[in-house]
Amino acid sequence: MTINLALEYIPRRMQELGYKGNYYIRFRHLVLQANEEQTIDAYNQFYYLVEEAQNVRVESETGIFDLSENTTNEMQYEHQSKIQIKNYSSGINHLRFIQVIPKHKTTIKNKK
Repeated sequence: MTINLALEYIPRRMQELGYKGNYYIRFRHLVLQANEEQTIDAYNQFYYLVEEAQNVRVESETGIFDLSENTTNEMQYEHQSKIQIKNYSSGINHLRFIQVIPKHKTTIKNKK
């Protein structure tokens, strides 16, 4: 997925999920050291992978993105909940996401 496609896709996806324009967007550029593993707690967020990365595995409840994986029939670009990231490379690797954080709905009661 490219950044342009993600920026076109995200508003429609948030509309489907009932958030409309009630969300924040952050660009996340992770710099992974050789053989580094990271865990991101994104239980109320969505992470969209916007660039294919070699020698990296991204796994969450919604699926897997790993170009070296040969036992799956689909790569997933949208991730949420507990996201586990592993850099298989013996060097530094870069991983770019768009993070979408839905705003919490608040209700204001009229005082009479």
